[in-house]
Amino acid sequence: MSGHPMWSDTEFAASETAAGMTAEEIDATLSAMALAATALLQECKAVQQRREEWDTLSEGEIRDRSGHPGLPYRPERVLLSVRLQLATDSARAYESAAHEFVSWWTDIAMAAWRSAVHGTPLLRARMGGAAPNTLMTKEELALLPRVDEHTRQLVELGAFLSAPMAYESAHDHDQDLEALTTDLGARSGLRVQWDETGKARALPEDEPEARRRRLWGDFWIEHRIPRLPDPHELNLLAAHAPSQTAESIRTAAKAVIESVSARQRLSEMENNEAPWTPVEATEYDCLSALWNDLTTRLADFAQVITAGLPEIRAAHSDQDGNGS
Repeated sequence: MSGHPMWSDTEFAASETAAGMTAEEIDATLSAMALAATALLQECKAVQQRREEWDTLSEGEIRDRSGHPGLPYRPERVLLSVRLQLATDSARAYESAAHEFVSWWTDIAMAAWRSAVHGTPLLRARMGGAAPNTLMTKEELALLPRVDEHTRQLVELGAFLSAPMAYESAHDHDQDLEALTTDLGARSGLRVQWDETGKARALPEDEPEARRRRLWGDFWIEHRIPRLPDPHELNLLAAHAPSQTAESIRTAAKAVIESVSARQRLSEMENNEAPWTPVEATEYDCLSALWNDLTTRLADFAQVITAGLPEIRAAHSDQDGNGS
């Protein structure tokens, strides 16, 4: 999403940025995220309703044109078209912003869940890793999970091999390799920088979209969701939660997967050039509704974890106590 990212709060010293958060700080932050996400989703819904109202007016005006031909560029017609376009642009921007914010909340809720179960600290820098419209310092970026080393080396090697050297002609410049290397770097949240010795270095990019790609990989690039736990990890994490909380988390995670799977099926249907049957048309509408519900389902998943985190900690503490 485009915009003007804000620099992260620099009043924290490096040691504080690298410090682990307390359970109280994590819960307070997640609760604040929940309130903010709810407000943003409500705003998003209001903007969408406004767009639908202008769309209805526009359709009515089109139907009335046969009885009142006039000029196609009458001011009131043009104004209606302008307002509909503005409402449409605003609705799309809100949808994107709400999805990015909710994805951030979901990511941190899962990170807090892992922290509680494994007893590992949740760093302040990690808390802001996928925060929309923010930038991070080099010190904060260094505290985020690292890009796979082999990927980093491939990007650096590809940049070196595709760079036009002084002794090469323009014909020798491998633009295909350059494009592939640039794409791999972008998918991994990396940028190439040349040092004073002429060596290519793949460095982490600080833009929010690059950080999301670095943290979530193809989950975000292909499916527009944060990285979810695999079945083994989900079972491990759920085993440390009360049965009712664990079941709620599984149900919410299943709903997210259902929305993502719907998008896969939609893509298959859209690539089918044959005329659709009435059954297929109905299926398409149902799948579209599931896909459009993805942000809400992510929010439900994040909320279940946020609400259940104190119980998860307590249950995990009891299990440790009984096992000692």
